[in-house]
Amino acid sequence: MVSNNITPKELWSRQQISSLDVDYDFWEKKRESIQDFSRMSRSCIFTVDVFKGRYDFASENFSTVFGHNPAWIRTIQKHGDMLEDRIHPDDRSQILEHQIEHGRFIYSLPAEDRNDYQQIFQYRMLDVKGQYVNIVSRQWVVEKDRNGKAWMIMGVVDISPDQICTEKIKRTVINHKTGEILAPAFIPVEKQLTNREREILLLIRQGLLSKEIADRLHISIYTVSNHRKNILVKLGVDNVIEAINIACDLGIIY
Repeated sequence: MVSNNITPKELWSRQQISSLDVDYDFWEKKRESIQDFSRMSRSCIFTVDVFKGRYDFASENFSTVFGHNPAWIRTIQKHGDMLEDRIHPDDRSQILEHQIEHGRFIYSLPAEDRNDYQQIFQYRMLDVKGQYVNIVSRQWVVEKDRNGKAWMIMGVVDISPDQICTEKIKRTVINHKTGEILAPAFIPVEKQLTNREREILLLIRQGLLSKEIADRLHISIYTVSNHRKNILVKLGVDNVIEAINIACDLGIIY
């Protein structure tokens, strides 16, 4: 696993932000605006200081919704990654892998394009009642240093309307400038499926036979068979059950 080789903080350090290029007087005023907004919002809001490698702010809703210690929330700048302590342990390891994967992707881009992406996760977290519930967490760069490097990251966390139990987290990456969904960019090229192949795999998962898929999509059964063969080859499996499992693991289908 890549997490054995590098950590998110080590990836952040590649920004090489200088203290001369960050203005904390300016950020104090912006943080006050975020704090004011958080008092009106039912969402849980946090910011992360990439330069200092720690949380910068967390709203009080983390206490009321998820049961975090209120004193810790108010003084989060003095603590470590305490927001993570209520995430399901299995999901926490998956999130770490995705964050590292995302970091590698970001640093493969030209510097001017690195701040254009928002990550959206769905995973399990203990609520104030001590029960695991599905939550949606959105994260994006909210402030840059004087050289355009990611300095402050903002996150918004809400209870998900989708409470179907799952052992796999869901992750989407969106280019907020273009609206393009880029999560497939993280899938190895040789395993990427075409839109038609994804569509057929989803129909197979629904229990449709090749003839039924052909009728639904207005294509020949021969074409469906070819797509099925291509799916198995690309995913390196012997049958469609294995293909569905691998595709779900990779985030090709949900």
